[in-house]
Amino acid sequence: MGSPGMDVLLVGPDFKFGQSLPDRLHQWGFRCQFACTARMAYELTCSQQIDVVLATTHLPDGSGFGLVESLSGLAVTAFLCLPVEDSCFWLPAIDRGRVCLGSPALRPAEFARVIKALSRQESYVAERAAANGV
Repeated sequence: MGSPGMDVLLVGPDFKFGQSLPDRLHQWGFRCQFACTARMAYELTCSQQIDVVLATTHLPDGSGFGLVESLSGLAVTAFLCLPVEDSCFWLPAIDRGRVCLGSPALRPAEFARVIKALSRQESYVAERAAANGV
């Protein structure tokens, strides 16, 4: 078993250069990986354990919506970042493999609460597995 924590994949050229989101995710116990394109994200998600995908809606090789379509059915949770003025809304896109586009958009503070809850949920699962010798 690897180290506790969830693996999050940040998809889009802007995520690699802006450090505030990756830094915050790291503080909450996530391990961050980066992909600039939808194709690279799909290949990483199929070849290694990725728990959460955070993607921008505009990618160099297509849209985040196309990426979500390609990831549907995989055991991931995904959100799309929709830029608005000087902030963004987060669109829930996949919930553990089930497409949930159309769910209400999350403001940054709401998104932070949801992501932190995912991290705590993973911590709980890891603690239970360790306690049971798994």
